[in-house]
Amino acid sequence: MFQRLFTMILCVFNVQNSERCRLNTRIHFGEPLPVTLRDDRILEPTDENGNIDLQHGDTLTLSCEDAGYLVHPEMRSQIPTLTVTCLGGENFGNDEFLNAPSQFSYFRCPYPKNHCSQRTNRTCFEGNPIIEVGYRIQNQFYPIYESCFDEANLHPVYSKYTQKPYNAYYQTRVDRPFFLDDGNYRDIPVTSLFSPWNQKAAVAKLVGPMIETYITKIELLSRGHLAAKTDFVFAFTERASFHYVNCAPQWYGFNGGNWNTLEVDLRDHVHAAGYDTVIYTGIYGVTQLTNHFGNRVDIYLATDENNNPVIPVPQYFYKVVYEPSTKRGIAFVGINNPYYTPAEARAMFFCKDICRGNTAFSWLSWDPDDPSEGYTFCCSIPDFRFTVNHLPQLEVRDILI
Repeated sequence: MFQRLFTMILCVFNVQNSERCRLNTRIHFGEPLPVTLRDDRILEPTDENGNIDLQHGDTLTLSCEDAGYLVHPEMRSQIPTLTVTCLGGENFGNDEFLNAPSQFSYFRCPYPKNHCSQRTNRTCFEGNPIIEVGYRIQNQFYPIYESCFDEANLHPVYSKYTQKPYNAYYQTRVDRPFFLDDGNYRDIPVTSLFSPWNQKAAVAKLVGPMIETYITKIELLSRGHLAAKTDFVFAFTERASFHYVNCAPQWYGFNGGNWNTLEVDLRDHVHAAGYDTVIYTGIYGVTQLTNHFGNRVDIYLATDENNNPVIPVPQYFYKVVYEPSTKRGIAFVGINNPYYTPAEARAMFFCKDICRGNTAFSWLSWDPDDPSEGYTFCCSIPDFRFTVNHLPQLEVRDILI
């Protein structure tokens, strides 16, 4: 009898210890969400549907450092950073700082922790620095994406990040924060440049009285994300996209039109196709407007201390999507100017458009010939690099459809 009872207790103990934790990006992550690490890296889902699976005894580190102390109904003392252990389901424990097994979804920060940028020793096109954006926790930096940043002309060249099937299951109801600079734009007041009054004043210096035609209540310049907010999964990674090294002046109609459509369609397609990709989202060229003398002029938002124009309004925004495992890729390109005629826009297509009329790209729902939403086209990566040579060399064997 005693042996049978002992065996039953041992079985229950083994079941409890083998019980896993499962968290889902749409269900178990609250706001303001602590920055969450696993195995000393930013947390990632473990499957294509936004689930995070952990074995019993696995740990996560949660941090509100510089944003107050961790908040949870079971917290017994104030601490900014805490490591918790999977006890099963969505329950986590820490005998020193938690009173009892604690539901993960109740962990909060008093307010969102600020992301920051860090200049690396690595360089990109023409020796420009690669700047990482992420979070600093206990004197260690955890990057989320990187930017190739042109220090002379004060603009990002491209942002590089990953896009996987789980990115379609980003955390929802995340407030949009203010953009941060971290001094990368030197003494240029980049934050104020995008106000309607200031951008109108800047462009008016270049086009004169024609400004009333260009900057209007309907069409003006927005802070255009390169890596989109919802190209990232968790609240704290979404907020990290709001950095000026990941931003360039983008016309409002294009921002909310074909560029936004591409972002949504691409996330959904990567999920449906099961792709594991690296994305380079960047800008190229300087767009032009016609001044009151009838001349085309390049458009910038500021001048530096030597009176050189800086912060260009790009001619093109692009997304290069590359899958390293199959060495397939494609480039999606949009013209960032609603004031070109259809003929002028078509003359700016610098590659053979491989999307128009191609049923393989029926998943794209953009309207590529609508100037108010932005003229758009697609290129093979080798064809794209023939013009946009700042993209790193990639071995490409085929088109990613």
